Amino acid sequence: MALNWIEISKEALLNNIKVIKEKAKGKKILAVVKSNAYGHGLIEVSRILQDSVHAFVVADLEEGLELKNQLKDAKIILSLPPLTEKEIKETAESGFSIFAGNLEYISDLAKMKLGKTLSVHVEINTGMNRSGLSPEGLAKALEIIQNAPHLSLEGIFSHYATLPENINFAKTQAERFRKVIKSTNLPSDTLIHMENSSGILKLLLDITNSVRPGISIYGLISSNSDNKLQPILSLKSTVIDIIRIHKGEGVSYDHLFKAPRDMWVATIPLGYGNGYMWNLKGKADVLFKGQRLPILGKVCMNHIIFDATKVVGYIKVGDVVTLIGKDGGEEITVAELAEKSKTINYEIVTKLSPKLKRVVV
Repeated sequence: MALNWIEISKEALLNNIKVIKEKAKGKKILAVVKSNAYGHGLIEVSRILQDSVHAFVVADLEEGLELKNQLKDAKIILSLPPLTEKEIKETAESGFSIFAGNLEYISDLAKMKLGKTLSVHVEINTGMNRSGLSPEGLAKALEIIQNAPHLSLEGIFSHYATLPENINFAKTQAERFRKVIKSTNLPSDTLIHMENSSGILKLLLDITNSVRPGISIYGLISSNSDNKLQPILSLKSTVIDIIRIHKGEGVSYDHLFKAPRDMWVATIPLGYGNGYMWNLKGKADVLFKGQRLPILGKVCMNHIIFDATKVVGYIKVGDVVTLIGKDGGEEITVAELAEKSKTINYEIVTKLSPKLKRVVV
C-alpha cells in the first residue's frame, strides 16, 4: 500500500470539461495535458477525457509515446518539436502532429526523407515573443509545407502572453492574429486556435475553430469568476509516527521550531523529495478529520512533522491526512499553498513527483 498518493476526481474533471465545452461554443477541444497533465497524471487524466476532446497536447515525444502506449487511438500533438532526425522520423511514424514556429526548422523538415506524413501546426508570434513566425515568415512556411510531399498543414495558432491580467494587450494580439488569418488562404479543415483557458472564458474569437484549455481542465484557473470549475486533485499521506516532546525542544532540521509547551507531534513520509514545496516550512497545515494541524519546522526530503496535540486522543499510526484537498468542512487549496510559497499554482502541482501514485476516485 502506498504511503503517499494523489486522488483525481473523475466527477470534477468531467464537470470541468463540460464547462469548457459550453464556454467554447462548439469549437474543437485540444486538451493540454503536457508535463504529466500539469502534475495530475497524464494517463489518468487522458483516459477520462478521451471521449470528450478532439486531441491531446503533450510536451514532447517522450510524453507522446507514453500516452500512445495507453491510448492507441488518441490524436496527439507535441508542443515541443523534436530536433534530431531520428526523433522527427519517430514522431512521423507514430502519427503525432507538432507545433512549429521557426522557419529554419520547417525548412529542415522539408528536406528530410520521412516514411510518413508529418502534420504541422504553424505558430504565429503575435506578442508572446517566445517563438513563432512573423506574417511574412508564415507565408514562406506555408509555401514550404505545401511543396514538401511528406509535410501537411494541420493548424495555425498563436499564444496569449498576458491573460487574464492584461486583457487590453490580449485584444491587440487577437487583432494581429485575426488580420493574419483573414489575409491567408487556408484549407477549410485547418485547425485555427489561440484561446487558452483564460481566452475561452474571457476572449473567445470569431476566427478560431478550436481551443487549447490547460489549467481550467484541472479547475485551478485564477480567473474562475463563475466558480463552476472544480479542483480535481487531492494530496494524501499517512501518519507513520506520533511522539511527545517537551517545552523548549526543537523539531526537524536546525530546530527552526521550538515547542512553546509540552506537545504531541506526528510525522508523515512526504516532503520536498515528493514535490511538496520546501519553503512551506512553518506556513502550511495538514488536515485530519476536518481540523487544520500546523506543519512544524523544516520540511524534510521525505518527512513532514505536524502538531498533533489537539487530536492526540484519536489520531494513530496509519491514519490518513490531507495536504491538498477537502476534509470535512476544511479545505487546503493549491491557490493557498501558492500564495504561502510566493509562487504560482502551476508550480505547486507540476512539482508533484510522477512517482506519487495517482488514484482516480
